[in-house]
Parts: sequence; structure tokens; C-alpha cells
Amino acid sequence: MSDNKSNMPALYTLMTVWFFWSFVAASNGILIPLFKEKFELTQTQAQLVDFAFYAAYFVGSWLYLMFSKFTKTDILNKIGYKNGIIIGLVLSALGTLLFYPAAEARSYGLLLSGLFIVGLGFSLQQTATQPFMIALGPPETGALRINMGGAVNNFGGTIGPALVSYAIFGSISAEAAENASIQDVKIPYLILGVLFVTVALFFWISKLPRIKNDEEVEVGNALTFGPLILIAIFVISSLVASIETAIMVSFGVMCLFLIYAMYRGLNSGPLTGNESKVFDYPQALLGMAAIFVYVGVEVTVGSNLGEYLKETQNLDSSQISKYVSLFWGSMMIGRWTAAMPAFNPSATLKKILTWVVPFVAFGIVLFANSLYSGDVSDLYPYALCVVVMILAFIASKEKPVLILLIFTALGALMTLIGVLTTGKLALFSLISGGLFCSVLWPSIFSLGTAGLGKFTNQGSALLIMMILGGSILPVMQGKFSDVMGIQTSYLLATGCFVYLFVFGIVAQRTLRKQGIDFDAEVAKKSIKGGH
Repeated sequence: MSDNKSNMPALYTLMTVWFFWSFVAASNGILIPLFKEKFELTQTQAQLVDFAFYAAYFVGSWLYLMFSKFTKTDILNKIGYKNGIIIGLVLSALGTLLFYPAAEARSYGLLLSGLFIVGLGFSLQQTATQPFMIALGPPETGALRINMGGAVNNFGGTIGPALVSYAIFGSISAEAAENASIQDVKIPYLILGVLFVTVALFFWISKLPRIKNDEEVEVGNALTFGPLILIAIFVISSLVASIETAIMVSFGVMCLFLIYAMYRGLNSGPLTGNESKVFDYPQALLGMAAIFVYVGVEVTVGSNLGEYLKETQNLDSSQISKYVSLFWGSMMIGRWTAAMPAFNPSATLKKILTWVVPFVAFGIVLFANSLYSGDVSDLYPYALCVVVMILAFIASKEKPVLILLIFTALGALMTLIGVLTTGKLALFSLISGGLFCSVLWPSIFSLGTAGLGKFTNQGSALLIMMILGGSILPVMQGKFSDVMGIQTSYLLATGCFVYLFVFGIVAQRTLRKQGIDFDAEVAKKSIKGGH
């Protein structure tokens, strides 16, 4: 980042929208147990909250690609990344307006529709924002810049559950949970809509650089009609059976895709120079599969936490916010730690900050939750999990692939401990999934879009599309939970971490065959810079 100081104001401006993405996503963890109780839903049905929100990313990215195909131009290249973000914010604001009539009518379907429209806006924002941030500096340090955005993102996720819980319940007690109503959700989300519009106006008057991919952009039939086939399968399954069945069928289809992507990566060779579509690049397929699994595990661990706390800790929906917040705060702890090197501190200062920054972030998590939850001393032992994360980050030496391998291995281990043990050890082990998910997104995104050239925007849209994992995997865990119990259902998270570990190995080997090695580039810069 030291060579691109002139781009820092633009980077800081872009980071503002990251706040809302996690604020809303984390707040879903408060809505799910509330809706389950008030609408008398099963855990599978309650997880449709996440399905509606994250399925919008898939549909939004697909629509973006369809418009690009039929207008024979890349929409974001035409309107610019800045305008894409503004339009996305306005669209999300329109989605929050539905919460008022939905709450008045006590309509679960209309509430889900509002979340879907909010997610559509987020899809466009993310498709525009992340390649924008990568373009503000060298590609090999793009993961660092995305980590900076992620640091802001999960600050929103940290305070979101506490603020939304306070707005809905007012206090922590069995009486507050019992007296809360569906109508209590409308005002918080209307306020959120006002904030979306305010930030859109801020972007409109801001002086962001005009950055786009100036190369010719092509959108192939497989890129647009492949997702259409999945949508058709879902719609037909819904009509013939039920939405739950449709999600299960979609899960089966995506499992086949995960296997195919890994097969392509394992059997890939050097590029020939005749690549005519984005799917000719195995890293794009691998990145899609990894994003699907990564977002799925991140969301499912946090969103099923409310049911886990109810069954194993005997807590009601007004009492879960500090634990949900701790999960999303763990994402912030990890991302603040990973973003710190982007400011290019000296070697000595970096060693100090590597220990100080995560505990400052942990302190913010504790303080934010103490304002609403009061006593948070039961969260203090979680500091041991933070220490494990710090040691893992030091061992990774800031190398994207090594980070991926170490953190996914620890994620698999900790979720397995969470399944096999009880009490606070199990609870904190599961919550620590947030620590070990925290820095995976930028590593996967950078690896999945590396070397795509004129297909970079398409690759970005494809990866954003695979946020679909956040809609399908939580519902599947809900289904497993209804059958085998909530704690055992977390084996799904363990399996996801294992898949991501294998992805890291295969993606690195695939890119090296193309002459791309981010870990080696980071090592060279570290030697030159002396730290």
C-alpha cells in the first residue's frame, strides 16, 4: 500500500458500504429465533431467512450477467463502479420499505421478500466494490485491501445483533422475549433504509477515481444459462413438492458442482492462450466452489447459533445477542489483524500490533455487548481462542494460500471439538469458527480471479453469485438439526472447512502452472521490505 498512498481516500470511501453487509447478515441471527417462535416454524423453515437474503446474491449476479450478455456490454464498465454501488444502495433501501407492511400483516413471506430485495442491492454493491478495491493497488496485495474492508464489515456484524436485539426486545428477559411481536422489526429496518439512502448520497458527491476493466468483455452462454438451469430446477422442485425439497435438490446439484470444480483443478495444465470464456480458467470454477462453501459455513455457524444456545444453554431469543455478536465479532478480530500489514508498519511495530490489534478488537466486542447485555465476564475465556488465531496468523507469514490452509485446518478442528464436547468449551469452539473464517474470503477471491484478464468482472460476478452457499447450507444444517439435533448438525461446518483446505492446495497448484504464485510474490516483497 505504500506505493499507492494517493488511492487511500478512495479506499476509505469504499470501505463504508462494507459496514452494512455484515450488519444485516449478523442481525439475521436475531430474526431467525424470533420468527421461529412467533410464526411457529421448524428450524428448517426459520432458516429461510438466510435463504431469502443470500439467494438474492445469486439471482442479482445472474441478472447482472444476463444484462451484460443481451446488451453486449459489461454493465459496470458502462455505468462505472461508483454508480453501481449507488444503485445497489438505493435498491437495498427499497427492500427495507417492505418491512412495514409485512410486519403490519404478520406476513413471513413478505418479510422474506424484503430481505431478498435488500440482498439484491448488496449483490450489486459487492460486485462493484471488490474488484474496485483490488484495482487500487498491486493484484498480489489485493487480499490486504479487501481485509481492510472486511475489518469495517465485521464491526457492523459485531454491533448489529446488539442494536437490533435492543430495538426489538428492549431488554434481556424471558418476559421481553415473550412480549416481543413481529411489528417490532419494522422501525429498525426503516431506519436502516434511511441510512442506505444517506450513504448513497455520500457516494454520489464523493470523488472516486474512474476505474474499470477497459479490455473487451465477453459473456458466454454457459455463464448465463448455467445458473438459469439451477433456478429452473429450484422452481420446478418447489412447484412439484415444496421449497424445502427444492433446497435439498439444489444442495445435491451444488455438491456435484463442487466435485466437478475440484476435478477440473486437479486435471488442469498451463494455459494455451486460446481461452475464449471464463470457464476455460479452472481457477474461476475452483473459486466459485470455494466461495459457495466458505459463505455457507460462515453463515450456518452463526445463524444456527440461536437454536444451539436454546437447546444446550437454555437461553431465550432475547438472551442470545452477545453470543451471536461474539461470533461476528470474531470475524472482526481476525480481519483487523489481517488488515494491519496494509498500513506498512515497521518490523518491530508489526510484531507488537499483531498482538495488540486483535485484543483491542476483542475489547470492542466486549464493550459493545456490555452496553446491552451487562455482564460479559463469561466471555473472557474466549481470549484463549484469540491467542490461537494470533499464533496462526504469525505462522502464515501473510501468504494468501498458507493463511487459507492454516485457518481452514483450525476451523475444522475447532468445530469438531464443538460437536464432541459440551458446555463453554463446545460453545466457544463453535463460535471460534468466526475467527478461522475471518480471513478466508480475500484469499479465495484473489485466487479465484487471478489471471482472468478481460474476464475479471465476470469472474467477480461468478464468485459473488456463489454467496448462494449462505442460502443453502444453513437450511441444510437446519434440516440436519431437525433430524439429529443441533449440536451434531455442526459436522456440516467441519466438512466445509475440510473442503476449503483441499481447495487451497489445488488452487495453488493450478495457478503455479499458469506462472502465478501469490505466496512467492508476498515472500519476495517481505524480503525486499525487511519485514
